[in-house]
Amino acid sequence: MTYRTDRKKRTAVLGCVRLCAPPLFLLFGLIACREPRVRQESAAQPLPAVQSGYAAGVRIELPERGPQEGQGLHRVFRLSKNIVAGAEPHGEEALRALAAMGVKTILSVDGKVPDHEVARRLGLRYVHMPIRYSAMTDEQVLRIAKTFRELPAPFFVHCFHGRHRGPAAAAIGRMLLDGVSRERVLAEMRQWCGTSEKYDEGLYGTIAHAALPSADETRAHRWDFPPEHRVGDFRVGMVDLTRTFDNVKLLARNRWEPDADNPDLDAYNEAGKLYERFTTCADFKTARQYPADFQEWMKSSLDASRDLRDSLKEHTDGDASAGMRAKKALRRLTKTCGSCHASYRNR
Repeated sequence: MTYRTDRKKRTAVLGCVRLCAPPLFLLFGLIACREPRVRQESAAQPLPAVQSGYAAGVRIELPERGPQEGQGLHRVFRLSKNIVAGAEPHGEEALRALAAMGVKTILSVDGKVPDHEVARRLGLRYVHMPIRYSAMTDEQVLRIAKTFRELPAPFFVHCFHGRHRGPAAAAIGRMLLDGVSRERVLAEMRQWCGTSEKYDEGLYGTIAHAALPSADETRAHRWDFPPEHRVGDFRVGMVDLTRTFDNVKLLARNRWEPDADNPDLDAYNEAGKLYERFTTCADFKTARQYPADFQEWMKSSLDASRDLRDSLKEHTDGDASAGMRAKKALRRLTKTCGSCHASYRNR
């Protein structure tokens, strides 16, 4: 079996998907007509503990499929009539598009509090169950399973980017509602949604090895499907910081200039907010309780984000060489964050 395809062929296929794709609600309506709705309990047994979930993601070779984009929705994959996975919906336009698809319940596993009031007004029910990039806890799996079993389908399942946590949560729904195998959902995570190998022991590990709770267990669990889950100050701060960091990286790829899709983003302003958010997170009591290596990474992040901000100020003032200094500061910051995440977020 060969999973990798010629890059030019892949690009051509995905380009055709984007150019030829009808509106999201029409495409999904057509798919829904062809696929009967099922609520079938999965008999899939966990994979042996020694087997890699990421490696198992190529046992079944899936047909090429690119994500759908548009109407405030990004990286959208219709996995079945019951389950749609994607990135965070942007604005009321995106929520209206989900309602037009027939979605009834939105499950967010991201840390950001969702816009559940607007969703409720449009007839959509939001459930907020944040998870980390490391392995899900038994309680998180139980609550996600309860959501799929007891609330109305179709579901839209999302994290922030739609690549990692969202597809993992959607995989639980696929097994519970659609009765598909572990190998199939691992293939969907890897081949379609692009879930990173970095989470082989975390997200892939949960889907490959965790026992699914029985219907009796989810029925007995007392949980009221909250539309927002408030987390500790430090974690809330890191959620906001991550979004600002993504804006900075987007601007760096565009030589520090705003692009057509984000005309209001200003590199110096975003870098300033990034430095402020690192400063705020470092001051939280929770952050000060972490070990010495974390404190050193936080200090390095503060230094790099300050240098990034100052360089972009000079870039704004007309210093032709400051843009390169800003990119060097961004690389330092990215490396530091990666080291910290490897020890504290991804494990």
